[in-house]
Amino acid sequence: MSVHEMDGPAFEFIGGNLCLDFANTLGGARGSDTQEHLPTYDALVSWSLQAGIITAEQASLLRSGEHDEIEAVLARAHKLREALYGLFSALARREQPVGSDLATLNAELEWALAGGHLIASPDGVAWQWPTEQQGLARMLSRITRSAATLLIAPERQLIRECASPTCSWLFLDNTKNHRRRWCSPTGCGNLAKVRSHRQRRREQEKG
Repeated sequence: MSVHEMDGPAFEFIGGNLCLDFANTLGGARGSDTQEHLPTYDALVSWSLQAGIITAEQASLLRSGEHDEIEAVLARAHKLREALYGLFSALARREQPVGSDLATLNAELEWALAGGHLIASPDGVAWQWPTEQQGLARMLSRITRSAATLLIAPERQLIRECASPTCSWLFLDNTKNHRRRWCSPTGCGNLAKVRSHRQRRREQEKG
């Protein structure tokens, strides 16, 4: 687990990419038993702070928003998250993404790119974004741009979904042989080993 700054409950960052980590804020298996890790706007702000996309000062300002507005942002974040899961899960299975998921991302992308401009940098040229961008939903712009970048990058071929039947977490497989199966060797990987060991023992006892 990599946490940039503690604020509220600790979140796990195993995806290898910001947008994959965001998709992983719903635990369990999609379509079955799931655990919501972003039940409130405050949790969304805490996740964003720990992910390193906002500062502690920005987090305090974001938490001072009006109730109706923050509820709308939270609903928007959940919709974006499930669209990202749909897109990257399809890529992990080598399938064509669903059009509605792409439409959701494109709608967010149009908003996330507003005000962006190119500036000179030590490496040549880089994007710069307005520091006050998008108010209470500012964290979503970074997530959206991260997703758009990954979708067209060669690294998209390395996207995997955890092989556990009780987990839907996504990650970039940067292992040498690209055969990583589990989101975490100490989590789902360890549980799979335990299940496999128990199955072998049952088979041996029957034999």
